[in-house]
Amino acid sequence: MNISTYKTPSLVASLALTALIAVVPGVALSGDFVVIVNKASTVAVDKTTVAKIYQGELKSWPDGTPAVAIDLPEDNPSRAAFATEVVGKSVANLKAIWAQLIFSGRALPPKAVASDDDVKKAVSAAKGGVGYIKANAVDDTVKVAFK
Repeated sequence: MNISTYKTPSLVASLALTALIAVVPGVALSGDFVVIVNKASTVAVDKTTVAKIYQGELKSWPDGTPAVAIDLPEDNPSRAAFATEVVGKSVANLKAIWAQLIFSGRALPPKAVASDDDVKKAVSAAKGGVGYIKANAVDDTVKVAFK
């Protein structure tokens, strides 16, 4: 059987994406991130609470500490994985949710920073800080809440 038999647009696109991921260093694969919180945090952090914070539904942790959510840039693969796996939405869906919240004056979106190091700095600077970074970027400045 000839490979040209299998050249459908979806197969070609899939192969191209696979090749891109294989050759681009630092691309986060699904599940290659961890959710982090401030090292001094004593609250129990779960996926549901974090999802509500990142959708603007909660503004503070269960102990009353204001939640300070930190995002990576929209085109960051870790952001897409986090949005899908933790929040259950796409980055575009979350952007639309935040547009409505901002327009109505109900909330401000998570602060977007440029890198995993910037996420760690912002989370460690705020008692209620929460963010996500590549698993291999974790150090002792933050606490892993869950994977």
